[in-house]
Amino acid sequence: MIRQVALACILAQALAGGDPLLRFFPTAAEIPGLKAVGDARHCDGGEALTAIYDGGYQRYANAGVTGASQRFFQLAGGTVEVTLHQMKTEDAAARFLASLCDGIKASVEGRVFKKTSGRLCISAGRDSAYGYLAVGNLLAMASFDRGDLKAARAILEAIGKRTTGAHRAR
Repeated sequence: MIRQVALACILAQALAGGDPLLRFFPTAAEIPGLKAVGDARHCDGGEALTAIYDGGYQRYANAGVTGASQRFFQLAGGTVEVTLHQMKTEDAAARFLASLCDGIKASVEGRVFKKTSGRLCISAGRDSAYGYLAVGNLLAMASFDRGDLKAARAILEAIGKRTTGAHRAR
């Protein structure tokens, strides 16, 4: 039943003309060599989040996620997964970011994107790099199946630059 709700959500979004978070995904113009693979998936909050999170969607719903979009990319022979979350409030985004950063034992860095403040944390292992970014009520997650911390950071910062001014998540 939950899976049917999630699939209906994705289909309804596609038929309704779109994904409100699509404009925040990075492009090859910002990250040379980045190539989108397939279409983005989008869903509203609640049980519909199972379209992106097969298990544990409750954590995201309880944190204040009101919508999410996910997209996969190829970069330097590896796979990048980017998930964007529209949060109820900026405070909800900041609290969830702090929790996620604590979970990966990464320190939070302040960032400024065209006069808009954001917060970022990033970590890398031998075989992967991942991080989180909160700007306004948008929370972004990026993971790269290469231990390339520089590329993961560039992806998150590209998202941050796209969130400024009138382009912030609604």
